[in-house]
Amino acid sequence: MSQNLVDLTSRAFSDSLAARTATPGGGSLAALMVADAAALLCMVARFSTGEAYAEVSSAMEARCAAGERVRQRALELVDLDARSYDAVSAAFKLPKADDEQKAVRSAAIQSASKGALETPLETMERACEVLECLVATTAGSNKNLVTDLASGGLAAHAGLEAAWLNVRINAGSIKDKPWVDERLARGEVLRQRARAALESLHAHVQTALA
Repeated sequence: MSQNLVDLTSRAFSDSLAARTATPGGGSLAALMVADAAALLCMVARFSTGEAYAEVSSAMEARCAAGERVRQRALELVDLDARSYDAVSAAFKLPKADDEQKAVRSAAIQSASKGALETPLETMERACEVLECLVATTAGSNKNLVTDLASGGLAAHAGLEAAWLNVRINAGSIKDKPWVDERLARGEVLRQRARAALESLHAHVQTALA
């Protein structure tokens, strides 16, 4: 890639997704959804500070700072996911004319596949962080922005589930079973936490809209 994906316009990024190219794909989109969810978290937090929100202002400032950290990292993961996949593709293209080349190629594929799994797994971690912070932000935040909290939660959860699919498909190429099993277990825990957070957020939103 000659240009970072996150530096593209929204239209250009969409065009890149639509193109007949391996990257960017679902993993990059997942990370972008997490970044946008974090952005909504920051927006709600910023609208929940000042004199009218004196009791929660400090907490909201802290959540905004946390959201910004996640947002910046998630934006990095947009490009990192594409590069991780490109590394796998490059490893498969290595020569395999003799046993030595085959061994080098096999090792490169395994190493690149692990990297391609670690990236969406981190996307899941950042998504879960956003979801749980969104839930915490419901206490005392600007009531006019409740649907923005909900939109952020849905985006973060969708990003997490999309990233999980990328974790699973990359797991199938890795021979180190204990390594894979530990990460799949971690992913399932993150999914459970995310579902709980989304349910809590949904309940809050339904109450606010009633």
